[in-house]
Amino acid sequence: MSRVGIDLGSRYVKAAVLRDEHVKLLRWDTAEFYRSFVKRRGGELYIELAAAGLPDDTAITATGYGRNLMSFANANVISEIKAHFRGALEATGESDFILVDVGGQDSKVIYVKDGYIEDFVMNDKCAASTGRFLENACSILHVSLDELSAMKDKPVKLSSTCAIFSESEIIGKIAEGCTTEEIGAGVNESIARRLLPLIKRFRAPRIYAAGGVAANGALFSMLSDMVDKEIDILPESQYNGCRGCLFY
Repeated sequence: MSRVGIDLGSRYVKAAVLRDEHVKLLRWDTAEFYRSFVKRRGGELYIELAAAGLPDDTAITATGYGRNLMSFANANVISEIKAHFRGALEATGESDFILVDVGGQDSKVIYVKDGYIEDFVMNDKCAASTGRFLENACSILHVSLDELSAMKDKPVKLSSTCAIFSESEIIGKIAEGCTTEEIGAGVNESIARRLLPLIKRFRAPRIYAAGGVAANGALFSMLSDMVDKEIDILPESQYNGCRGCLFY
């Protein structure tokens, strides 16, 4: 039997498909995934992956932001904390570490001790430390996420703790004549500063990062400097959650 782990993110749905001991990674736009693969039958919702070439008896474990929005009759649904913990545990082979996951709608810091979840903290009340804030900042600055990921020098100070007010601050900095690079660096630094107190609650020999925002090298370079410790980015970091689902 095939197994598939699915991370129902707010922007993208990621899947890890295990067949014949090989894992294949897939990604869809979230709205397109729901249009193509979610069907209602007999008053219940089903994830139907036949269109993706998977057999009907594929065992499905799902996590992610979307699991809170709807329930599926044919999927084992688990928390994001459990999925990301297990993905990192298997990817690193370490038993004591801190995992930082920054997604489109929230950010999570998980403390793993002796191979188990010891504690975790989430910021899911404000978008100011999420991927969605980065996307909005890029839209205002007319740069791509890749371009923003290289901006770390001479950051301007963005003091607002709210995503909406921070976006107004960005426009204000443009009006003051600050360069795009300085403002972009300020955006990255502002997220790093918001993540810092979450990480400092715990102590572990290693720190890892996962999630789509882990691709932002400038942000995690700044955060590494703040915690005075190297933060290692997990391989194929945005698929960590769906990979973790394969173990439940």
